[in-house]
Amino acid sequence: KSMPFRPNNGFRGLLQWRGATTILGAICVIALIDIWHQHGHIKQRYEQQSCDKNLPPIDTQKDVIEARIIDTSDPLHLHDDQLPDGTIKAELKGKTHFSIEDLKICKAALGGPWTRRSMSCEEDESCLACAKPWNKEQAKRIINAYSDNELKTKRKKFIASHFPDKTKPIILFATNKIHFPYMLNWACGCLNHFKEDMRPHTLVLAADHETYDMATKAGFAVMDSVDFNVTPRHLNETWAREWNLTRNNVAKMGFPDSMAMQVACISELMEMDYTVISQDADVVWRHDVRDYLQSSNLLNIHLATQMAPRADAQGPVNTGFVFMRPSKITRVFMRSLIELLPLFYMRVDDQVVWNSLLRHYYFRQLHVSILPRKQFLDLHDHTAEWVDEETQILHTVSNSKKIRRLRTHNEWHFTESCPHWEKSLESLFPEWDL
Repeated sequence: KSMPFRPNNGFRGLLQWRGATTILGAICVIALIDIWHQHGHIKQRYEQQSCDKNLPPIDTQKDVIEARIIDTSDPLHLHDDQLPDGTIKAELKGKTHFSIEDLKICKAALGGPWTRRSMSCEEDESCLACAKPWNKEQAKRIINAYSDNELKTKRKKFIASHFPDKTKPIILFATNKIHFPYMLNWACGCLNHFKEDMRPHTLVLAADHETYDMATKAGFAVMDSVDFNVTPRHLNETWAREWNLTRNNVAKMGFPDSMAMQVACISELMEMDYTVISQDADVVWRHDVRDYLQSSNLLNIHLATQMAPRADAQGPVNTGFVFMRPSKITRVFMRSLIELLPLFYMRVDDQVVWNSLLRHYYFRQLHVSILPRKQFLDLHDHTAEWVDEETQILHTVSNSKKIRRLRTHNEWHFTESCPHWEKSLESLFPEWDL
């Protein structure tokens, strides 16, 4: 009796394997056809666009990269009414600023106190109870001037008339008579290093009438201290003798006023959609730092600053060099910083207050970049060996030997060869900086 054919297990497996490979092959062929079709469609679309716009052939790889940058740009740069729901912390939505009572800078849970030199006040989480009455009065003048419609209109008209191009950052200085030659050294250095007259891009906040007159004569756009309701504190050797003050003490008397005006002005510039580089007078640019700061590496950064290499509450941000873009969150941050001006006068130090607010719970979405130290260098004798062709700026931090340090490293440019040179200003050089 004949037996029906029954394939064994090996033969059955062979049939199954051949079937699977046939299916897999078909899938691969379909995929290749689809890819070829898509490639042809994309190529045809780009060629059509190129012909329609009379443009050269498009670099598709570059186009993809640019599209990625646009698609991932930070929505936190938008205005309040443009922000998608859920973009920012609920506390910021619809806010123009936070009051000093809201911020509670002396409460640890909100970002401070933090190690040595922190803002602290046992009686009051807002720190306000620990400020002296005259600290509050000094700050109140500027806070009121910021909101004064007549003064605000005057300031904004002045800024708009001198800086019509908002695509270029405004370089902002707040300086007094003693430090004015340092600012001129910066301007001379820019001429020497990259051959550009920076006066059309520079706004000077004069802490006293002498500085206003000197900066105006030198061709800078200058705002007077009275525009911020600040009474100038002039260097006065008679006071120094009567109060037994050193010349350095007298020079520092207007420092909190200068820093308060600077904060108020940055806030106003943020309102007006300007990008700002705010810096101390004792900074030298070895390259045009605007190229570095506006590169794609810092595309989504709200705030970039020089590093303060410290382990206390005065770091990590060095407010002697600050780059800031206008955005919802930077506008709220700067306007809130104005509310903290009593603490500027209380501490005679703006940097601790800036860093305290940057650590605050409300501003954790503020994108901050601490710039590389070697490129944005604090110039001391022990850091000078780091200077090379990549170094963008030198900042003579601390309160002594500034001119000596700059001269030692060939960065004192305020000399007879500079168009801004004026012999009479040599008498302003502080003896402690020589």
